[in-house]
Amino acid sequence: MKAPFKLSILAVLFVLNVQAQQKKVDHIFHDNQAYFDLMEKEATANMSTAKFLTPQDAVAQLKANANKKVKVQSVKPATKELSAEAIAERALESTVVVSEAYLCGKCDKTHVNAASGYVIDEDGLIVTNHHVVEAYADTAGNKLLLQIMTAKGKVYPVMEVLTNSKENDLAILRVDTKGDKLTPFGLGNTAKLGADVFVLSNPNNMLFYFSKGIVARNYMKSDRSGNSTKYPEMEITADYAAGSSGAPVVDNKGNLIGTVSTTSSIYYNPHQQRDLQMVVKGTKPVITLKELIN
Repeated sequence: MKAPFKLSILAVLFVLNVQAQQKKVDHIFHDNQAYFDLMEKEATANMSTAKFLTPQDAVAQLKANANKKVKVQSVKPATKELSAEAIAERALESTVVVSEAYLCGKCDKTHVNAASGYVIDEDGLIVTNHHVVEAYADTAGNKLLLQIMTAKGKVYPVMEVLTNSKENDLAILRVDTKGDKLTPFGLGNTAKLGADVFVLSNPNNMLFYFSKGIVARNYMKSDRSGNSTKYPEMEITADYAAGSSGAPVVDNKGNLIGTVSTTSSIYYNPHQQRDLQMVVKGTKPVITLKELIN
């Protein structure tokens, strides 16, 4: 009579061990498609609310709120250096997916695509690129809603564009957190040449992709319009791509030091775009964000 009892205990222990391992796997290996299913579901639900930022609202607010100062409840920057793993965990708390919901024109389903952003105020202030919001404001498309999603799977609709800078490719949005408190980054200082940098972003719909590099160049970038105005630019070697727009660049303490903005491909034969040699990663240093914050 003792052997079956012993076997049943071993069976229970085996099941518990499998469940524990499964929880560990779920924590390490997130389900990318489940995130997108959630964003599509929440977009439909959020569109049933009385108020959210429409593309028409975005057009008007980008113009009306250009370069305005925004009051932010900032947090103290961290002073202790962290391991890469700890920086990734810290970045996951404050990095978001900026999700644009739209209709494809071929079916009735609500679709979403992913850009990037991050939290700078616990009450729902989010930074992303100006060009991300500008793309949503293109009223010629079938755009429905702009929302954000945290790594914990909380989805909130964007309510307004508080300020923006086209020249520095930045925008600060307010989302409806429904009473939840978010986790903001502390704002660091300008990073020096050669300093370690880390990026958590959403390239090509690959959510929460973490990369490491260094500051490759700090320089003054000329305005594209051809006038004499120049703006600070920080080029880095940490990898990112389309969909990473608006992502945070952080230092070795987990403080915000920049915002992902552009890529520029250098070809040996630029006219035919053949023989790619390198891709330059352009970001907006934290000093440009601080100019928008009161």
